[in-house]
Amino acid sequence: MKILICALQFKGGSIQVVLSIINELRKFPDNEYFIVMSKEVAGQLFINDFFGNFHFYTVKQFTNNRLVNFGKRAKWLTQLEKDIKPDCCISTSGPIYWRSKSPMLMGYNLPAHIYLESPFFKGLPLYRKFRRYWIVRITHRYLFRREASWYFVQTEDVKVRLKKYLKRDNVYTVSNTYSNVFKNFIPFDNKLPDRKENVLRLLTISAYYPHKNLEIINPVLKELFYRGINNVVFVLTLQPDIFNKIFEERYNKNIINVGQIKSIECPSLYNECDIMFLPTLLECFSASYAEAMLMQKPILTTNLGFAHSVCGNAALYFEPMNPKDIADKIEILLNSEDLKEDLIVKGNKQIKQFGTAEKRAKQILELCNNIVKK
Repeated sequence: MKILICALQFKGGSIQVVLSIINELRKFPDNEYFIVMSKEVAGQLFINDFFGNFHFYTVKQFTNNRLVNFGKRAKWLTQLEKDIKPDCCISTSGPIYWRSKSPMLMGYNLPAHIYLESPFFKGLPLYRKFRRYWIVRITHRYLFRREASWYFVQTEDVKVRLKKYLKRDNVYTVSNTYSNVFKNFIPFDNKLPDRKENVLRLLTISAYYPHKNLEIINPVLKELFYRGINNVVFVLTLQPDIFNKIFEERYNKNIINVGQIKSIECPSLYNECDIMFLPTLLECFSASYAEAMLMQKPILTTNLGFAHSVCGNAALYFEPMNPKDIADKIEILLNSEDLKEDLIVKGNKQIKQFGTAEKRAKQILELCNNIVKK
């Protein structure tokens, strides 16, 4: 098959997913791959490691006007598709604001459209709910239906919800997992200062999105300080300007922001920390869960359905909008080595449900093959 892959992601975990899939496709040399990349994806791909059946194209910035840029990019993609004549197209996330002529298999990872019961929506002003989420929800539904006819998701729960949202039956589950950069990983120099005695480091590898609920760290630290607990440090990977906007200066000694890091550097950062902390309010799937399990780190996360469906009993859960409950759970982990070890053991069992990065790539190719036959 000739497969056109739209790797247009520009931030967050979606970059790690598409990088992992592209790298795994090297194990399936019978196909010819045409990779259309954003500059953010291109900056993390080692193109010289690929064979002659891979062809790479970096999308340029046509103009600073976002809408005009989407239009020009769509025309450029249409011409490229006409030249390549692919059998199938893949985008690991959408919408991509372009409609291909060949069949499109599109990944879905926008939880805000299908988890309407999330506490994230309760605190939003009505105008913001309407403008930013309800209008966008309707617009994205139209674009997903227009741009693709086949979709893949990461859990069975999302599959059920997406079918209802799109009113489409061609939705398939391809479990997310950790990238192979976490197996036999390359060690990097430490990004964190030398550890002080009895310090507990909580790691959150994520770009900034409102639903990630990272602002909750401020009141959690306030509660910990009130209890006389000063040896808890949160480690983040945010852009410096965003970090400075949302975190109070008085907590700077207990929050370390290492800035954005490349996928290949993530395992080393896990090794410098003790616990994976994810206070997110909305998620289809977070690879951080599988990564933490593989890296032998206990998971402390949100007491919501999507987290339970991925982690099972391999996590300690908290009420995401309750700083006191989060502080309670941190204090429990701070004082219980046995609990941390128990969560790691359970994580070793839970991770077996995710499969491997190679299996994920194989499943996606099998879907493409079935689509082309149809």
